[in-house]
Amino acid sequence: MVVLGLAIGLAACGRPTGDFGRAKPSALNDEVLPLVGKLAATIREEPVSWYNLTDDERLLRDRAWNFVRPPHVGDWWLEPLVEGQRTRILPVLDPRFNPTRYYLFLRAGDYRSSETRWTKVMDDITGDALLVPPFCEVAARVRRTDAWRIGRVNADQSVTPDVLVDTYNRIEENNRQMSWVWRALAYRLTSYRFAIERMALETPSEQMWAVNRAFDALAAQQCADGPAMSAIDFGNRQPRRSRLLDGPDPFDEPVLQK
Repeated sequence: MVVLGLAIGLAACGRPTGDFGRAKPSALNDEVLPLVGKLAATIREEPVSWYNLTDDERLLRDRAWNFVRPPHVGDWWLEPLVEGQRTRILPVLDPRFNPTRYYLFLRAGDYRSSETRWTKVMDDITGDALLVPPFCEVAARVRRTDAWRIGRVNADQSVTPDVLVDTYNRIEENNRQMSWVWRALAYRLTSYRFAIERMALETPSEQMWAVNRAFDALAAQQCADGPAMSAIDFGNRQPRRSRLLDGPDPFDEPVLQK
């Protein structure tokens, strides 16, 4: 428990990032914390595979980072939680994140012009849209590899029970990684939609029409073998009040600015 507590504290420092929000290589975040996370996930009786990652599986996880980190980058509270979930030191937490935080982040920003906020939303949405196709490409390759694994392991009668478990656990880990990305995109869409609707009332702009078109384009993104973003329930363009605002939110602290 002491080791786990120390690991959680280290994960709270967040994952180091470089240019354009890409993750920087880090022995702590890429090797030590994931190893501790595997042990924590085993204790929680989650599927854990001790297989080495293929190049595509590693790339899948690297590209997933661009989506699962908060859209309001630098959020003092959410980013460490996301890193804890990524390394599996913490359980799945993202379904509890409050999508109104992005709007609060924009409002708290010291922008000289209200138009800059609209530009920020446009840049964030179009940036996400550009990242979806590359992620879909690697996800498709990982799915093909997993399908091959299933056929191989089912046909090989010499496969031992531990190898069978390791194989299916790796397939489930890959599936969960992809599912996290779909949830993260749904969270972003809900966040963007909420911000657009509130900003349209607070600081109307001619940019809102272009931003709405960009939003629709992102919502229409889909992978060939995965769900369209528009098929995910992100509130039908307008998040339901009961879903966003009713009841206490454990992650609803004020957004601090650095």
